[in-house]
Amino acid sequence: MSHVEVELKLAAKSEAIEAVRQSISTLPHQYSEPTKLTNIYFDTPHRQLRQWDMGLRIRGCDGHYEMTMKTAGQAISGLHQRPEYNVNIDSPELNLAAFPEDIWPEGTDITALQSELSVLFSTNFTREKWLVTFEDSEIEVVLDQGEISAGAKDLPIQEFELELKKGFIADVLNLAKKFADIDGLYLSSLSKAARGYSLLSPTKAPLTRPDSLFDYEEQPIEKSLTHMQLLCQQHETYWLAGANDARQGFVEFLRFVQAFLVHYQNSAPHFIHDTPLDQLQLDIANENMSADDFCYSSQWLKCKLAFIQWLSALTYQEDH
Repeated sequence: MSHVEVELKLAAKSEAIEAVRQSISTLPHQYSEPTKLTNIYFDTPHRQLRQWDMGLRIRGCDGHYEMTMKTAGQAISGLHQRPEYNVNIDSPELNLAAFPEDIWPEGTDITALQSELSVLFSTNFTREKWLVTFEDSEIEVVLDQGEISAGAKDLPIQEFELELKKGFIADVLNLAKKFADIDGLYLSSLSKAARGYSLLSPTKAPLTRPDSLFDYEEQPIEKSLTHMQLLCQQHETYWLAGANDARQGFVEFLRFVQAFLVHYQNSAPHFIHDTPLDQLQLDIANENMSADDFCYSSQWLKCKLAFIQWLSALTYQEDH
């Protein structure tokens, strides 16, 4: 009924999809024919579940339904690790009492909570699935293509997800690094639910300038790497949103990353020293290089995955 979901999400441009399919075909795998999935997401008018960092959905596929609750977990950029609870149901109707009692904050009135829940948004997409044997692990790779809808608003879905089924988190990252030879992939930290919630906002969130850089020499290395991931996401979001000073801010961020590596040159893993930082600095200095082309580039994805691998080796406990 429950497990800890470990997954990595790669938003994909159309031209990258066939190349990823070809890469998967070179690996031992079991292929599942495409299916159409509908997910309905629920919350209260005051977004109580969102405040608890929980997500509730009902998934429908070929007349079968499953109710899922995702609870608070941890994430390193695009690598997510969250407890998940699944219950098979006969019809698309909520029954919160079917979940374990201990997943709720103390004192939660389940009956009252369920009475306040309503549909927020839905996702409709086609899913292709490959169960891949890679190194010492079994990893499910899915391709989702469709849309997220909330009233008259919608957003496209075009992404690969790599979910660990059996084995080691490091193998998920190594498989992603294999795909990173392909241009047109972007390591995404936003779930479909998070993107759905963004459609519900009556106004666009204000664009905020990324945080200033910090004194990493006074911090434990795990904390410094986590902060670096946050800065990375902020700079990407800022540049992709079209802020005028975003390119220069990103240039400064890459200089900061280089100084960070010099400081930790004796403790950084070997794969970190192979990151194409010099090439990335040349790319970003090229005024003809757009934010979209840079952030979806193979070189940038390789760099991000290397730092996530370093942080995950220090953070996650392998217990699969």
